[in-house]
Amino acid sequence: MTAPMPADFPIRPAFWNVPIWGEIGVYLLAAVTIALCAWGVCLNVKRWQKSRSDRLASDPERRNRLVSEVALQSRIRETKAGRMHAILVLGFFVLFLGTATATLDWDVGHYVFGTQFLKGNVYLFYKLALDIAGLAVLLAIGFGVYRRWYTPSDLPRDARFVCAYSSLAFIILSGYVIEGLRLAVQQPQWMNFSPVGALLAKLFLATGAGTPALESAHIILWVVHGLAALAFIATIPFTFYAHLYRTPMGIAVRKPGPNGALKKIDNIEEQETFGLSSVAQLRWTDRAALDACVECGRCNDVCPAVRAGTPLKPRTIVMKLRDRAKEGEADGKKLVGDIVTHEELFSCTTCGACARACPAEIQTPDFIVDMRRHLALEAGEFPEGAAAALENTASVGNPWGLDPYERMDWAKDLDVPVAEEGERYDVLYWVGCAASYDRRARRIARSMVKILRAAGVNFAVLAEERCHAEFARRLGEEYLYQTAAQENIENLSRYTFERILTACPHCFNTLGNEYPEFEGGKFTVIDHPTFIRELMTSGRLRLEGGVTDELTVWHDPCYLARQNHIVEAPREVLGTLRPNKTFPKEAGEKTFCCGAGGGQMWTDQQNGKKRINVIRLEALRETGANSVATACPHCLTMLESARAVSGKEAEDMRIADIAEIVASAIPDEEKSA
Repeated sequence: MTAPMPADFPIRPAFWNVPIWGEIGVYLLAAVTIALCAWGVCLNVKRWQKSRSDRLASDPERRNRLVSEVALQSRIRETKAGRMHAILVLGFFVLFLGTATATLDWDVGHYVFGTQFLKGNVYLFYKLALDIAGLAVLLAIGFGVYRRWYTPSDLPRDARFVCAYSSLAFIILSGYVIEGLRLAVQQPQWMNFSPVGALLAKLFLATGAGTPALESAHIILWVVHGLAALAFIATIPFTFYAHLYRTPMGIAVRKPGPNGALKKIDNIEEQETFGLSSVAQLRWTDRAALDACVECGRCNDVCPAVRAGTPLKPRTIVMKLRDRAKEGEADGKKLVGDIVTHEELFSCTTCGACARACPAEIQTPDFIVDMRRHLALEAGEFPEGAAAALENTASVGNPWGLDPYERMDWAKDLDVPVAEEGERYDVLYWVGCAASYDRRARRIARSMVKILRAAGVNFAVLAEERCHAEFARRLGEEYLYQTAAQENIENLSRYTFERILTACPHCFNTLGNEYPEFEGGKFTVIDHPTFIRELMTSGRLRLEGGVTDELTVWHDPCYLARQNHIVEAPREVLGTLRPNKTFPKEAGEKTFCCGAGGGQMWTDQQNGKKRINVIRLEALRETGANSVATACPHCLTMLESARAVSGKEAEDMRIADIAEIVASAIPDEEKSA
């Protein structure tokens, strides 16, 4: 056998060793493939459109979100598995780009301009880049296989994922073999710029196979590889790889604004049904969001209810809704009760950890609250213990059921100014029910008054303040919430002030993010860590003393850090007085819930093996700190409760709100002012 002459000049050999029928066939099949893929996508979109209509709200962040989460994979890259997925995406994109470039090189460069641009150093770089990209994809696939089938996890392991991994791996591997066969025949001097192909070529040559055998193997495998690649593209809408377009769509249609803001039921008194009790009530944007799920399980990994051992698993909720939407409800089973159980729904704290972790940004708590609304407003069903708090809020304006005339008892001997009509105030301090009635939380309100006076802030409190019933809304009792909202907005509108100051993240989220949906409900609202930092930065608040080297661990409240992205302000404030501060593993926007949200603070149910607040306190204690700082009266209550049941090892832990820590550092003469 005569050794083939090496190619002296590197240039892409399009359709090398491929007969004319193969060249023509690939174009015809490509057209059919694209048509089938487009048809599948259209079927998917039509299925979405059969749902209730829903106007896609204007969202100035939509473009930035798509760039960040789809193109840059920002959220996905937060975990080890996510980083491997990002490598797969990048490698896959480079391979796709390489295929598109090759098509342009031959169909446009060769046929239109009579020349190719994939030649010389450009071609060598092109070959090296594609080889590396293929290896990256194979590495990511190998990691995925190992993680899914060879490590303890609850990731799905059915045939869908076997096909997903094996089909993509086959396309990459067969592409390498085809290249190796070609290089074994041509043996160009530059073949090492295709390192995998060159290695395979040397192996083929080592077998002693002749040129005819190599060429025959090449054309057979070229056909098989081409058919596999085209079949992969054609079936994208019908396989797991549909997430290539479904996930970006889910991200695009997610609700604008903060995750913690729920959608209002408009004209609630005129509605005949409430919430979500049938998949027929899903909007097209809901179906698009549910279809975006890739079943990665990140939501389960961060969910406090899952960690506590309750029946709730966010991924399961999404998959039940998604599958029910596809299969229909002909079996007669109820969506709420039979498919999704009450125990699942009422185990959620609405902390938003699942939505924050989800690569598709599926707002699972919104679906849960919608199903709770059905139970609350149509069936009158609530978790055990919640009914009393709801009745108290409706009758006397606070969940404790205490006399509304006692709401200002926290301010005895402080001579706190009460808002008067016709007067102008820089700040209207919204005290909140916890700081008004709970004996421990009252110290927060008193500390805030000290801070406001020390800084010379022109402030007042609202005599007519009543519970905004945020907890009721998240339990599904939207009617009570809207009644309270309208009453509060009417009272607030009577007074003149620049901003509302809150010392509770739930109050902040409600007044700042949810009240604007009501007529006259747009107010400028500021949280107390941000406000305190503002006072300190401007020099209006002088802190003398109070600095200690005591190791203090900071607990981020969910509705402050995760739902409203307020992370740095409390850290800066705490750092001035507790320079020796630390943080648990789950902190910032990835904070772990205290267990109070979603109305859980007012329920007596114990669905889990362990209480969420105890789990959180243990994580805080693991930092070695004996002092805990936070910025939420509910977190304060839950952590104090956990400390009380955690035994002697937790007795020495001190838990305080950031307002208390700052107030303790105000000079004595200003304290008495």
